[in-house]
Amino acid sequence: MTDRLIRLMRIITLVQAKPGILARELAERCGNSERTIYRDMDALSAMHIPITHLGHGKGYAFIGNFALYPLDLTDDEAAAFSQLRKVMKEIKPLLPAEFETAYEKIMAAQYKQRAEREETMESVRKEAGQPGADWNSMQLEQSVFLTEILSAVMKQRSMQADYCENGKEEQALQIDPYCLVPLENRIYLIGACHRFGRIRAFHMNGFSKVKTLNNWFSKERFDLQAFMSQKWSLDQDSVQIEFRIRFSERMMERLKYEELPVKPSKVDRQNSCLHFRMAIEQDIAFVRWLMKFEEEAEILEPFYYRDVLRYHMEQWLMLYK
Repeated sequence: MTDRLIRLMRIITLVQAKPGILARELAERCGNSERTIYRDMDALSAMHIPITHLGHGKGYAFIGNFALYPLDLTDDEAAAFSQLRKVMKEIKPLLPAEFETAYEKIMAAQYKQRAEREETMESVRKEAGQPGADWNSMQLEQSVFLTEILSAVMKQRSMQADYCENGKEEQALQIDPYCLVPLENRIYLIGACHRFGRIRAFHMNGFSKVKTLNNWFSKERFDLQAFMSQKWSLDQDSVQIEFRIRFSERMMERLKYEELPVKPSKVDRQNSCLHFRMAIEQDIAFVRWLMKFEEEAEILEPFYYRDVLRYHMEQWLMLYK
């Protein structure tokens, strides 16, 4: 009886970790026959565990929000565990027998947390009347260092910062700030951390002290999409920025006949505005292109790009006082 209870708990873990898992794979992972798995599924159903069969060849998944208790993993811990799947077969002979079950539980909890996060995001979009991942009109949480950090991103200058996450304090980190990514009403800084020699995602509100350094850095070798897909399993379209730019009437007429570096996603002639949807890694080049229009182009959204331009103008004015 004890063996069967252990197997039932493992089935719950496996279904949560991999929705759509087939009975054949469950049998292999549990060391039993498919017929035994079918009987176990009947037993789970009798216990009101909401597992359903999705159809021929589609496997099993949970109905609703049933889940094992989630583990309190940081983003870096979850990302590290997710990479083990690629090498599990090679290292399995070197690991204790209990490791695989521990891994399954962690991945199951992580999947549940990710599903809840996506559900929350979808709810926010519906309440705001948004059809997709248009985060410009969302109320993103603010950071007192946002303008200074975005300025460092634009200038490709390293920065020194004190940072705290999950109660862990890190002082005097040197970071090469690559870009800002909005996710779940939060803003993250993606950058190279010199102390640990790797790319990290920093929650903006975790910074308590920021200082821009004179060191220039290059981010040509940085693959943002690869990093995002590894860390958050996001596709390319989910981390785009929509700029709303107001041009002078003269410039709006002129732009009709010019070949723009990016095709507008929307044209609002009544308000002399063009909307541009940009990949997150192209934002700085786009802002620099806009600066060539001087007073005949104004960034209306996102709001914090206005702040960074104002910051640059104030710095320029200081030279002529």
